[in-house]
Amino acid sequence: MVNIQSEFIQFHEKIKLSDETRELREKRDILLKKLKEKISDEATSYTHFIQGSYAMGTGIKPTDGDYDIDVGLEFDIDKDEYPDPVTIKKWVKNALDGHTKSVKIRRSCVTVTYQKDSEPVYHVDFACYAANNKDQKLYIAKGKEYSESENRVWEPSDPKGLINLIKHKFSNKDEQAQFKRIIRYMKKWKNEKFGVTGSVAPTGIALTVLAYNLFSPAYKFDSLKATRLYDDFTALKNLVHSIMNQFIYSYDYGDNKYYYTIQQKLPVEPYNDLFRKMSKLQQNDFYSKLSAMKSKLAEVENTDKKSEACKVLAQIFGNDFKISADRSYVGTSESA
Repeated sequence: MVNIQSEFIQFHEKIKLSDETRELREKRDILLKKLKEKISDEATSYTHFIQGSYAMGTGIKPTDGDYDIDVGLEFDIDKDEYPDPVTIKKWVKNALDGHTKSVKIRRSCVTVTYQKDSEPVYHVDFACYAANNKDQKLYIAKGKEYSESENRVWEPSDPKGLINLIKHKFSNKDEQAQFKRIIRYMKKWKNEKFGVTGSVAPTGIALTVLAYNLFSPAYKFDSLKATRLYDDFTALKNLVHSIMNQFIYSYDYGDNKYYYTIQQKLPVEPYNDLFRKMSKLQQNDFYSKLSAMKSKLAEVENTDKKSEACKVLAQIFGNDFKISADRSYVGTSESA
């Protein structure tokens, strides 16, 4: 096949989060300042940290234009002294209420949304944690403002542990960089093929953990230059194949049909199955879309023209993948 590494790198530069998030960081800092100034006297002291894909360095530009950043708030409390975790989330919501038109308590966080022409353009998610517990664990506040009592719970969580695992998967900086690129490619594929809302699609963290467990660096060694030539196409192809091998094909007696299903546990607390919210039908659809991707990657592998390879990759990833023109090089067998 033709060498398309430079096209993958251009694609990566186009989809990764960059300076366009500067405004979002500024809004985050404004909100943190307001929270400090306005939070209830009943609230305890707290510290904050950045979490999620932004902290891991695996974020991509959102398809819908709604940029987000996740902030963790570690309150100096013992969860046992606050049986209703929504109480802590109300400290945050009440302090930030009115800053924008939309400040909502969601199940796992408090979300502040910025809008332009009635459309969301930025949002900041504040996850609230109890950080001074007898077992030394961190617990996240779960529950909405009007949830029933059984849906208001403290759940063990280790967001910093997860960030550390992803950010330090490989000690070699080039292997780590390829690892992050492949995660971004998978997220972009997901957004193109599933959309970005609901449980119909695998979550970004599910794809990230699959890559954490299954990804292997792919490169060739240039003996003349004594350097590695990284091959993102092969790394991506191998990861897709490995993910598909995680599925189990089994019979559902209730539905009277077979499904491809998958399980993947978070590698830190609470060790939950990251596909638990997807139905068997949705998991089966995930497998079908992976299978279609695998077929397209085989097309790429079997073409000897760069333009044709890029056209197929654009079918996988959308128009952000540039279609390069073919140019013949004297003395080589490759079309550039």
